[in-house]
Amino acid sequence: MIEIFGPNVSPFVIKVLAAANYKQLPYTHTENVSIRELSKLNPHTGKVPVVLIEGEAIFDSTLILRQFDKIKAEPALQSEDKKVAAKQRMLEDWSDESLYWYNQALRWAPENEERTILQNSRFVPLFARPFAKPLLRHLVGKQPKAQGLGRLPYKVLLAELGGKLEDLELLLGESTFFFSENPSAADFAIYGVFCTGLLDGVTPDFEALMSKHPALLKWHKRVAAVSGHLTSQASGI
Repeated sequence: MIEIFGPNVSPFVIKVLAAANYKQLPYTHTENVSIRELSKLNPHTGKVPVVLIEGEAIFDSTLILRQFDKIKAEPALQSEDKKVAAKQRMLEDWSDESLYWYNQALRWAPENEERTILQNSRFVPLFARPFAKPLLRHLVGKQPKAQGLGRLPYKVLLAELGGKLEDLELLLGESTFFFSENPSAADFAIYGVFCTGLLDGVTPDFEALMSKHPALLKWHKRVAAVSGHLTSQASGI
C-alpha cells in the first residue's frame, strides 16, 4: 500500500504523483496535511512529500522515486545506459536544488506574493486563516531570501530564469525526453517545477517566459500525457 501526503502545489509532490502514475502504481493521496500531522509523518525535515510504503515513511522525492523502481522495475525511472542515467540523476538533482529555488523566489517576490499566499491559504487551518499571511511568510516566504535568489532584483531574477529555460531547451534538443526517448526522474522533477510555475496564474511572468520556448511546452505536454497528470496547469498555455 502506497500513501502519498502533500499538497499538489508543491513541485516535489507533483513529481512523485506523476512518477507513480507513469509506473501505474496504486496509491492514495492526501493533499491537506496539518503541521502537526506532518511533524509526526516526517520528524526529520517536516517537509512534503511524505510517502508511506507498507507503513514505512520515506520523505525525499528522489529517494521516493528510487523506492518506486524497487517496487516495480518497469518502466524504469532512469536509463539502462549508465552514462545517460548519470546525466539524468545530475539533472534531477539540479532541478530539485536549483531550478526549484528560482521558482520559489519568483513566487514569493513582491510582484507575486499576494497570489502565492492566496493559493496556499487553503492549506492553513481555519482557525489560523486570519493570520495566514504572516504565517506563510514566516514558514515559506522567507526561505528564498535565506537561500539567496530571493534577494535578486526582480528583472535580474527573470533574466536568470530565462537563461535556465534556454539551457534546458538546449539539453532537450531533439530528444522526446531529457537524454532519452523515455521519461526519467529528471523529467518528472522539472515537470513538477513547471507545473507549479504555471498553476493558477500565480506567476504570470513564468508563463510569459515559457511561451518563448515551444519545445519545452511540447515536452511538458508529453510528460503530462505519459503520467496521466492532465490537469489545467499541465495542458499548456
